[in-house]
Amino acid sequence: MNYIIGCVKLKGVLVSAAGVIFGEMTSESTKIFDSVMFTNIETILTHQFKVFLHEHEEEIRKALPDITEEIVSDNAMIVDHLREIGYDQVRFASTGEFSTFRTNINAYLVEKLNLASPTDLISLMRKKSLVHTQTLLRENVEARDKYLAQAINSIDDINSILNLIFARLSEWYGIHFPELQELVRDNNQYIRLVSKMQGKLRSEIATDEIVSLSERRQELIHEAAEKSLGAEISTYDMNPISNLASFGVEILNTKETLEKYIEESMKEVAPNLQLLVGSLLGARLISLVGSLENLAKRSSGTIQVLGAEKALFRHLRSGEDPPKHGVIFQSQFIHSAKMHQRGKIARALAGKLSIAARVDFFSGEFIAPTLLKDLEKRIDEIKESFPEPSEKQRTRKQKKKDYKPRGKRGKPYQKGSKKSGPRKDSKHKKRRYTKKD
Repeated sequence: MNYIIGCVKLKGVLVSAAGVIFGEMTSESTKIFDSVMFTNIETILTHQFKVFLHEHEEEIRKALPDITEEIVSDNAMIVDHLREIGYDQVRFASTGEFSTFRTNINAYLVEKLNLASPTDLISLMRKKSLVHTQTLLRENVEARDKYLAQAINSIDDINSILNLIFARLSEWYGIHFPELQELVRDNNQYIRLVSKMQGKLRSEIATDEIVSLSERRQELIHEAAEKSLGAEISTYDMNPISNLASFGVEILNTKETLEKYIEESMKEVAPNLQLLVGSLLGARLISLVGSLENLAKRSSGTIQVLGAEKALFRHLRSGEDPPKHGVIFQSQFIHSAKMHQRGKIARALAGKLSIAARVDFFSGEFIAPTLLKDLEKRIDEIKESFPEPSEKQRTRKQKKKDYKPRGKRGKPYQKGSKKSGPRKDSKHKKRRYTKKD
């Protein structure tokens, strides 16, 4: 990992894994006259190298006293720093212009670092490169947003498991008390209710076991239990059903724990995203692109359709209407709006999310209240400007409503009609084979 600054006529600086090296460069030769060595290998990491440049600003000025000379660099970070401290004659160039500047560096480093031979220098550089790579990998793995992505994916897996448990439980317990499923529509509540019974029969349901429901709902459950048409069941057969329900409750508790973990982590990792769309949706956006860094690099248009890739490619392939939004539809700003306003609101929300992700990743400043205020103002403008769908939107909706699939011959397809075979008015009939044939 090398950053090079070279003066076309006089001054040049090379930044290697060992340190910053100053020298005089001409078109024919180079002469190294000063250097500042790194104390540890982590200094060459981007964020620490910026700190290093600021800490050794005086030494850089001493090495490059004449700020009128032209300096050439192959790294934007060094160019920016030199311009900040007053070196206006700095330009960006490829490393090929510094081939002569590299000639005497190895010999200088061998002498500066008190090494026996150039082979020892190569070995040292290899060790430092390995440490540098391991540090970068460790920083990447330890990123909090990676854990958030895994947590939200785990919630998806848990939801799939809960759906399976509810389907089996409602079918199994429904043999004994089929009316309960109609009275308790919430899947999680149904699982908790069956678990609280602890193997009791429908006639033994106590009020404290359904206290979470409304009084009217409790009365309906007691009435349904008395008049139920379900089959009788013994306590022995009821126990495994109760155990399955208890297992479902444990999974529900695990899900709630994960949701609390995501909420607390989002406050630290992406507070601006959290305030705009909530903890779960913010974590899901991070999960879809892999990391907060990747989300910060995405455009607002890409964020708008994240999660709707199938509809997007179907639009590109067959010319169907493009998707208005992806997973950001879960935001209350979009799903509570009228159908014809959702596309414009999704575009406005995606723009604010793009800004929030970049601020969360690059600076960490909390600007969510300002973003939220601007977003709400824009949404109010959309609702005021477009209270009703346009003529084009109404026409498109009517076309979808009137659409009828077509048969092979271009005529409307009718249910129950034969898809193949000769028509009734056709002169061509199927040939019947006889024994003579």
